[in-house]
Amino acid sequence: MAPAGSAFRPRDAVLLGLLALMWGHSFLFIKVAVGTVAPPWIVTIRMTIGGLLLLGMTAAARDRWPRDARTLAILAFVGTVGAALPWVGQAWAQQYLDSGLMAVLNATTPIATLVFSVLAGQERLHKNRVIGLGIAVGGSLVVIGGEVGSGRSVLALLVAALATAGYALAGVVTRAHISGRVSNLPAAAAQLGFGTLALAPIAWATSGPPPTALPSLTVAALVVLGLLGTGVAFLIYFTLLQNVGATNTSLVTYLIPVVGLSSGALFRGERFGPNVYAGALALVTGVWLAQRQPRTAVVAVVAESTELPG
Repeated sequence: MAPAGSAFRPRDAVLLGLLALMWGHSFLFIKVAVGTVAPPWIVTIRMTIGGLLLLGMTAAARDRWPRDARTLAILAFVGTVGAALPWVGQAWAQQYLDSGLMAVLNATTPIATLVFSVLAGQERLHKNRVIGLGIAVGGSLVVIGGEVGSGRSVLALLVAALATAGYALAGVVTRAHISGRVSNLPAAAAQLGFGTLALAPIAWATSGPPPTALPSLTVAALVVLGLLGTGVAFLIYFTLLQNVGATNTSLVTYLIPVVGLSSGALFRGERFGPNVYAGALALVTGVWLAQRQPRTAVVAVVAESTELPG
């Protein structure tokens, strides 16, 4: 496996761009689907399609599946709390918020992950991180405060922002109990599988039976979201982890808000006030600064996780 400082080859740069496009456009696909499909079913369908694809990849690669009950329970927890529930929250919020705005709010994921990592004793605070956290939190407040002033749903904004806490918690739990013990591909397939099993009954109970006779555009959005935004995106993500390391792969965090804002403006005519762009810039700057190590620090190990950021 390549170390975190490995340089990008042209192929890796292309893969990073593709990953940003897939995860950045996921919010657009959800926005298309949420007009006719209930949020719990959007996520159930997404996880089913992506999980089946990853299951097939795992079988083809002949990766070893985890078998002990403790590991399976942790994967079930991560799949439910770190994928199914946050995705449902964000899909629900997109009934009231534009896709570009969701992409910006999703950029708080690395900051939430850092906070949980510090609380769990996995990371330490230093000057760069404290300043970066402050800037990122300030950027979040600029975005949310401006949108509240424009009449956006306060509850939807809070749900969209707080959903990233699920990703963050999943990343910390994965790092502590899964990374280095279970291969990434079967771990991700198991998480999606468990998340689907947990969410499907909830979707049925709250939103009725699975949707049928959907418009062709909605079907296309769901299929693309499951295949590209979930299954293929994870394959690219794991490939980049192996090729260039976790730190370089995290650069996708800075590209997703740009893709999300651009796709929303191009395909849906979304327009935002200066608060969104200023807040997005502050968020990205804060994340970049918080992830920088001080010059005197020596990084011994880079832990790789399978958290689902988009």
